[in-house]
Amino acid sequence: MNKGVLAQATVRASEALDAVYRAFEMPAPSRIEGCPCCIDTRGTDVLLATPLREISGMALWRYVSGAFLTVGDEQDFRYLLPRILDVSVSDPANANNPEIVLGKLSLAGWDSWPPHEKAVIEMFVGAWFELALASDLAEADEGWIGWDAESVLCGAARAGVQLDRWLLRLAAPDAAPVLANIRDRFPRKPSGFWEDVPCAFHAVRVFLDQGRA
Repeated sequence: MNKGVLAQATVRASEALDAVYRAFEMPAPSRIEGCPCCIDTRGTDVLLATPLREISGMALWRYVSGAFLTVGDEQDFRYLLPRILDVSVSDPANANNPEIVLGKLSLAGWDSWPPHEKAVIEMFVGAWFELALASDLAEADEGWIGWDAESVLCGAARAGVQLDRWLLRLAAPDAAPVLANIRDRFPRKPSGFWEDVPCAFHAVRVFLDQGRA
């Protein structure tokens, strides 16, 4: 049953991703700026010379890890964002952690972007969370549960997204195995990225203790 849910969640994530590609369609920037000591190691020439939908996860990994720290600005991040999100769901083994990817939205100042852009990002993050939850549930059928849903939840918190609706989703009966797994690990072994969002971490702990968002 959970494999069927996973297939449906995959379709929804693909549809949400298509909306992101449409909303952020733009010409490639002429160059990507960066720290003089670091820019040569980030492979930015490949990012601009390769068609957006063909950029590999490994090529993006170095850019994303340094974005807004040693390389890049809002313009090139907005251009690359659809592919960054695409790789995150289609090739997670070669992508940055969801916590890192979604945390970059805060550094990009996405809360000041036009409403329709913010809307498609929020729609995608919601679809990504459902996909991660479905993936965890499919793994539960095999006798173990990963951290996918928690990683996206933490990433959403780092992006500044309110978590209430997703915490309520975890409280739904069909999500019980994942909720139990997260509850068992908190607060001893959560994602280390929760340290960056202590208020959200507290809200999750309260939810896990009291059973409501």
